This record gives sequence, C-alpha cells and structure tokens, in this order.
Amino acid sequence: MLVKPRIAPRGLVSQLQFQIGKAKIPRILLGTSPFIGAGQFGRRAALYRNYFYENPKNIVKIICKAVDLGITGIQALPFRPIFGALKAVERELKERLTIVGTIGPGDPLRDIHNFQEFNTAAMLLHGGITDKRDSRRISELLNRVHAANVLAGLVTHEPLSTLNWLLESEIDVDLLMLPFNRLGMFMDANPQKVAEAIKRVNKPVIGKKILAAGYLSPQDALAYVARFGCVDVVALGIASEQEAEETFTAAAKAFSGRISA
Repeated sequence: MLVKPRIAPRGLVSQLQFQIGKAKIPRILLGTSPFIGAGQFGRRAALYRNYFYENPKNIVKIICKAVDLGITGIQALPFRPIFGALKAVERELKERLTIVGTIGPGDPLRDIHNFQEFNTAAMLLHGGITDKRDSRRISELLNRVHAANVLAGLVTHEPLSTLNWLLESEIDVDLLMLPFNRLGMFMDANPQKVAEAIKRVNKPVIGKKILAAGYLSPQDALAYVARFGCVDVVALGIASEQEAEETFTAAAKAFSGRISA
C-alpha cells in the first residue's frame, strides 16, 4: 500500500496541465535520467546505475512515490528497465500514466514501437540526433512520430544553437526539450540568451537539467525557472523518496500560478 503524501499538495499538482494541440501534458514530469546513471551525475552516476538500472524494483518504488504525490507524467528514456518499471507501476496502481518519450539515438523506430504500448502523448528525438542537425533525417523521424498519432518534438543538448538553427530551417515541431537552469550548466549559453531564443522560436518547451544535476536546491532552481516564464513543463529526475517530496513540493509551489483547465 502507498502512504499518503505528507507535503506535496496532490490536488494542486494534478491540476497543473499544459495543452498542446489535442494533448494535455502535466506541467511537472518525473524524469528518468537517474534511472540509467546518466553521465551528468558525475561520481553518483555509477551508483545510480547500479541502484536503479540493475534493480528496476527501485525504479518502481520512485515512480509509485511520485504518483502518490500527484505526478502522473513521466519523461521516459527508451531503456528496457524503464519500460518494465512503467508497466509494473501501471499494473500495481491500475492507472495509466502520461508518457513523454525520448526516441533514439540508437534505434528510434524500435523506440517508437515500444512507446506505442503506453499512453504516450509525445515522442522527442534524442539530442544525439537533433544536434547533428541533419534536416532530412530529422524530418523523416518527426513524420514517423506523427504517423503514430502523437506529438513530435526535439531534445537538444545545445539549446541556443539548436533554437537559432530552427529559426532558419523549415523544420516544424510541436514541442522542444532543452536544459535550462540558473547556473547555465549543460547549456551552450547563459539562461537569458536561451530564454530570448525560446521566445523567438515560440514553441512549447520542456525544461530539463533544471536542478543542474543536484548543484541547485529545488526551491531556488524551480522558482528561477518559473520567473523566466519561458519553460512550460519541467522534467525532474529523482533518486529518493525524500527528494521526491522536496522537489515536487517546490515545483507545485513554483508553477501554482499556471493552472489550466
């Protein structure tokens, strides 16, 4: 049995939704980078990989905690332990989660197929594909995603360069996901310049690396992002239940003024 949340206002979190076309995406998503031991976590990366990737029951535990706190959207990376954990959570809770999936860079077509097994609202091309800026390949994959009847977008590790490229290209996307944090970490320009470019491109944005891989406190990091007003949705990676309570409470507070019907 899941315990009742002590801190995060579940009712408020569930109201924080963002409409893109016909799809409604939660403004606060659980990110999955810790579950694969992503490189930005430095010395913690190997620990996270062993704890989560090699032991998917721990992924299930964190997802269940997030859901208990009102988080029903997952920004999912295309790895078997993550897919398995999502299925286990949905069986246990008898609840369909909203998935924003990353496809690629290895086998994006297989990833599209795998994400079609879930309640997937959007699929985003991995930064390893986007940042090569091969317009033909990107267009082909975006069309494949649209053929799966979901929103199609791009992830980038180079936000300013990619946003400027989009302004000059004929590529059209439904949404973008990019790093954005007060320190400018994992970004190719300072936050002010990236925010200005986001406004010029005028596409919905999911912010990632908001906490700068743990260098920023959730309260400060999320308040900063909310003040800029250029990020519509945030994906927040969590490595413990305590982190979940602190981070999602801060996110709910930061985005409480952006409730949509």
